Parts: sequence; structure tokens; C-alpha cells
Amino acid sequence: MAIYAVLIGIAIAVLADRLLETMEIAERAAMDVTITRINSAINIQLAADRFAGRLSRIAEALKRNPFEVASMSPGNFLGEFDAPELEALERGNWLFDRTRQELIYLPRLRRGLQAPESAIRFRFERRGSETYALVPAAPYSWQPGM
Repeated sequence: MAIYAVLIGIAIAVLADRLLETMEIAERAAMDVTITRINSAINIQLAADRFAGRLSRIAEALKRNPFEVASMSPGNFLGEFDAPELEALERGNWLFDRTRQELIYLPRLRRGLQAPESAIRFRFERRGSETYALVPAAPYSWQPGM
């Protein structure tokens, strides 16, 4: 009976580890999709501004909250902060640091994350002559399951 209990315990531990890995992969995918949606929405918005002759709004938009510029707000957006204390905030959420003008994601599951502060920071950067994108403000690696 003890052998069966040990085998079941090992099986549960392996399954739990795989479940956490799958959840972390899903969280990373959700973060990537959010960044892609923001980049698309912002470039559409900026193209509309160019078309309407409102070129002065482009430089100003790059300093604002990307969710505001993109006219979207996910359910896990905490809001805008001045120099936020990241450790005090709930994980699995987005926020905008007005001081550094960076969008921050606080991963809930971060076993495979290698990043300063256990957070991923993004900032606007001009790509080419006509487009802008949120790019990582600092190098990071997030390989779930590592």
C-alpha cells in the first residue's frame, strides 16, 4: 500500500508541475497577444492621425499610457502610477509607470522568467519611418518550464 501511495504522490507532483508549466505558457502567450494588439491599435490610431493631418499628436502619444493611446483596457490593467513599488502590487497585471513612461507586466507565474524586478517593462520605439512599437525596455528571457 505504501508503494502505491508513493507512486501516486510522484504522479501528482509530475502532473502539478506540468500544469504549472502549461499555465505559465498560457500567461506568456496572453502577454504577447496583448502587446501585439496594442501595437496594431496604436499604429492604426497614428495612421488615422497622419491621414487627418494631426501630426503633432504622434510625439505626444509616445509619452502616454499605451492602453489609452490604443483606446483599449484589459481587465487586468491596474492603472497609471508614479514610480510604483512593484512588489506591493498584485501579480498577473499590467500597469503604466508615468515616471519612466513604461508599460509593465507583472507575471503571476515566473519560474522561467529572467528579468530585473521579476517584471517585464516595455516602452515605445520608432520602427522604420512610419510605425511605432512597444519593445522590451530591458532584455528578458521567459522560457516556461525551464
